[in-house]
Amino acid sequence: MEEQQLKRQSSKMSSLTSQPNNNNNNSRMIIAVILTLIAFVQQVYNGKYTTSQQWKNYYHLFFSNSNASSSSSHFLPIVITILIIITLLSILSLYIHNLKCKIRHSSIPGLPHNPNAHILIGHYGALVTPEKHPDIFHTHATPSGISALWGPGLKVCASILKAEHARLILRHTSSRDFSSFIARHGRKTLGKDSLILIEGGVQWKRVRTVVSKAFTIGAIQSGRGAVGECAVAMVRWLLSACSSSNSSNEGGGGGRSYCHGHKCVQDAQSSKERRMICLDVEDFFKIFSLDVFGRVTMDYDFQSLKKATMQQSAVVDDNNTDSSSSSTNSNSSTNSQTCTCITSPPEAAAFEYLERDIGIRAHPKHLINPFTQFYWMPTPRNREYHQKLTLVNGLMGKIIGMKLDEFLSSGHTSSSDNSLNRMNDDDNDDGGEDDNMITMMLRSVIEQHYHPEKDQKKKKKQKNTPHQMNGCPFTSSSSRTFSSSLNGLSEPDTSSPIPSTISQSDRKQIITKVTQILHTLLVAGYETTAISLSYTMYCLSKNPRCQDRACEEARRVLSTLDDHTKFDEDALPYCKAIIMESVRLHVPVIFTTRVASKDLVLDTDDEGGVVTIPKGTRFLINPTMIHRYEKNFDRAEDFCPERWVKWENGGWVERDYEEEKLGSKNSSSSSSSPPPSLSNKYAAENAHADTISAANPLNFFAFSDGARNCIGRRLAIMEMTIFVAVLFRDMCVDLAEKDYKLVKERRFVILAPKRLPIAFWKRDD
Repeated sequence: MEEQQLKRQSSKMSSLTSQPNNNNNNSRMIIAVILTLIAFVQQVYNGKYTTSQQWKNYYHLFFSNSNASSSSSHFLPIVITILIIITLLSILSLYIHNLKCKIRHSSIPGLPHNPNAHILIGHYGALVTPEKHPDIFHTHATPSGISALWGPGLKVCASILKAEHARLILRHTSSRDFSSFIARHGRKTLGKDSLILIEGGVQWKRVRTVVSKAFTIGAIQSGRGAVGECAVAMVRWLLSACSSSNSSNEGGGGGRSYCHGHKCVQDAQSSKERRMICLDVEDFFKIFSLDVFGRVTMDYDFQSLKKATMQQSAVVDDNNTDSSSSSTNSNSSTNSQTCTCITSPPEAAAFEYLERDIGIRAHPKHLINPFTQFYWMPTPRNREYHQKLTLVNGLMGKIIGMKLDEFLSSGHTSSSDNSLNRMNDDDNDDGGEDDNMITMMLRSVIEQHYHPEKDQKKKKKQKNTPHQMNGCPFTSSSSRTFSSSLNGLSEPDTSSPIPSTISQSDRKQIITKVTQILHTLLVAGYETTAISLSYTMYCLSKNPRCQDRACEEARRVLSTLDDHTKFDEDALPYCKAIIMESVRLHVPVIFTTRVASKDLVLDTDDEGGVVTIPKGTRFLINPTMIHRYEKNFDRAEDFCPERWVKWENGGWVERDYEEEKLGSKNSSSSSSSPPPSLSNKYAAENAHADTISAANPLNFFAFSDGARNCIGRRLAIMEMTIFVAVLFRDMCVDLAEKDYKLVKERRFVILAPKRLPIAFWKRDD
């Protein structure tokens, strides 16, 4: 009886869907679903509830072509359904209207803001787009550089440009809040113990302690030899590639010909032909950076340079109108050129893929795409992602497992007192076997795994330890503070020895934790160093005078390059200043965040205006915009290493900002005698550069500041300085395209050049 009533009822409703000559199945499907909803409302209205089988009958019968007329008794459920839909749409429309009204106003009363915010993600889309940063951070800001922003989920955010404000905020709190999109995908790849993604608290302190124990001054200084060997190997490879190129009569008549690939270049002044090689330098420097990271941090040689392969790729330079370059290739009617591309080994390619994958999945245009948001879906991207992640974790797990076995069998567990004391010795210049970073990292993780109560004992000792140091390598006082901070974090506690054997489950947990830490360090140090070196080549290509000064210093300090050469970045202040200046103008990290733990009062102008930033506000700190702010650096947009160093007593020395600020006798000039130069070609430019005001190291935030400053900044500065000295001792660089324009792209939290072709050739003796 009930089924017959169901059929009659469905037959009447299906008459609404029966239209002659209508074969649109999609329309009928939609109508069927709507009528099913109406039937449900009718059942609820009549006090009845349908079973799953009845729902199937409804859905099936609604597709039948019955001509029965609808009854007026079913009119009321239809009206109720329509009213429910209209009500829901009205509520949604009202909610969207309120959001639009909300984002029209500033997130912080009294501060200007950019009105172009999205109702769901706020200014997130502009924040991850480098081209929009000047408008976001500078155009809509107070005279002191403060602006209000809306974050994802319409969180209250603020940005700052004044160095004093940035210093205050970075030292005020170590808590930060990543976008939920970045944090979700970052933790999926890097793990829950990723140091850069942990917002703060006990977990961050535990992981930070592990890394601090590894990155001691002695351990970093003991890696100088490995860095020097890698740099020499890379430069010798470049020289060999230049000398092995086939000589061809190219470049005559029009001065230097800008092109890609192996070729000869004729200098317009000397009329000498020079063989050169042109590379997309980021891939080249990634090989160097990975080899250094492996040898210094993991005590493992990736042999990336030996495994790398070269290939030629065509690049069209539409802007190149040089007549000499177009006349050199008679077989081509366009300015098509070839670039020597270096293919990284599989492990390096996997590291890069995983980092880029995080940025792609967290991009605003992919937030509602289920194929990029869900890793379990059988898509080509997800399959490749899992293959790369398995390769990286497997390789790191294998290396860490091998080092763990060596650590347990070498007797380090019984002599942890002496090794930890040596680890805290800042005067240990030579390093040693116990200064191996991976060994100290394993020891620290094992201690935390078996004796977690030791962390609680150290908290009281660390409470009064100064840790708010600046990230500038030129600040001697900050270096001492950094050292004391490391000592506080790394102070040994010999009351609980490390076991000589561990179970398989403990072994797996230890290897997993160290793998996550190393993967994070790889992301934070490997690609950022390669990108920073790429930006350095770009800056020096546009400032050849600095190449000459770097060459003069390198040849004076590194007279020979052999097994007995001692590499010391402190003996190369001008090369270090080049790194400082290029990183100042092109910070590889897009921005960092902090969360205010209390209300902060900041000045908005020079006339006494102030604004109160409420507790819980997310601060977005963009180091590049801060460094290019004229109130923080003299001639902020200019590339001028002389702001960091000056010529004095026959050598380059670091400038003392405080001394020159007080008006010392020689504050405005480098020296009574000008620095030596390889030629007088850049005399006027050098003289202008020597008059620049000294930079304030406290205004330098490329390595952040406060408790969460970059823990590997010493290693990064060391390897980049040594490489620049070794390279420019014997070689020169230039842009490989005459009208090249630098374009940056975001990868996860990194800002990298989209493409950067650089030409290398041997310098005249």
